[in-house]
Amino acid sequence: MKKLTVWRLLIGILMLSTWACATVPNTVNPYFEMPPEHMLKAERELFALALQQQKNNKLDSSIDLWKRFLTNNPRSFRGYNNLGMAHYTNDQLSPAISAFETGLALEPIDSKIKNNLKRTLRFQVTLLRENKDYDAAIHFLKRITELSVEPEREKVALEIETLEDRIFEQVKRSNTLEDYEVFVARYPNSPKNSDEARRQIARMKPQQSPMGEMPNMEESSPSTPPDMRLEPFVPESMETPKSSMPDTVISEETIEIVAEPKMGSEEKTSEFPEGEPSMDPEPVVMDEPPAKEMEQEMAAKPKMAEEKSEMKKQPEPVKKAAVKPTKKVKITTKTTPLRVRSDPSSKAEVIAQLPTATIVPMLQETGQWYQIEYMPGKKGWISKRYSKLVN
Repeated sequence: MKKLTVWRLLIGILMLSTWACATVPNTVNPYFEMPPEHMLKAERELFALALQQQKNNKLDSSIDLWKRFLTNNPRSFRGYNNLGMAHYTNDQLSPAISAFETGLALEPIDSKIKNNLKRTLRFQVTLLRENKDYDAAIHFLKRITELSVEPEREKVALEIETLEDRIFEQVKRSNTLEDYEVFVARYPNSPKNSDEARRQIARMKPQQSPMGEMPNMEESSPSTPPDMRLEPFVPESMETPKSSMPDTVISEETIEIVAEPKMGSEEKTSEFPEGEPSMDPEPVVMDEPPAKEMEQEMAAKPKMAEEKSEMKKQPEPVKKAAVKPTKKVKITTKTTPLRVRSDPSSKAEVIAQLPTATIVPMLQETGQWYQIEYMPGKKGWISKRYSKLVN
């Protein structure tokens, strides 16, 4: 009986130990320990020294050594992976993502680099969600989707939909046409949200376009007639004394003729001497004023026509200014994401990366570069060589 109990205890201990060993997670080494064999001895020693500094937590020294190694070996995906891990351990996520992306472009089927990149992207998404920067978080989640397989890809898609719902809640609180249009441009296939945004755009556009144009028409129409009425009468009022002088002369002559029987023949002889006809000055005085008045009227008519044409042309610039065409750019790289730089130069700092087939708003273009808005309120430059304009 004692032997049976001992055997039972031994079997129980063996089963417990087996279960404990099975539950211990298998840790995968994120580094490449050995350099390629075809390298020179000096390069292999530099590889080993950089890795040793990295494991000793001397990260700044390790990063400098890895950069020296990659300068001499620019196609070493092992070096880029270890450099990315050094940046990741040093909480430098953007340089780490850039290093992993470069290493994965050199060796697309390497699972170690892919897992390190996904882990770094996950960490970046967590920080962005805490800061409520949902647009940037969705950008990195889409990259994780490209690197994942089912069923993990389905879980990431649900996370993206959740963040799109939160973004759309912010858009509904602002309730502006511009925010709805930006949401549809960035997330055209968001379930339910995109359709509702399009309905809001269709509802708000007819209300804004007439209301925006009518005040300009009303403001311009009453302002022009006073100018039209005042300008033609200015020259006439200035020249009226000239035309009034002949009228006074004619009125005096007629009065004198009527008063001729009362005043006597002496006043006639004093004003009109013998041998001169009394009616000679009258045709000269009467012919000149109508000719001057006709010339003034003919000169005023072209001014009236020009002012009417200017009055009709005034509202047109308002309509043209209301049109704001929006341009978009699509990333056309094959597999690797396109780097976004701070300035239109290939030597400028890389501030972000855009996955293939991403469509973003284009602000302006300079030479071989487009300036885009890769995140709300954040701008950068991408090369025209790996992007194209879309409608």
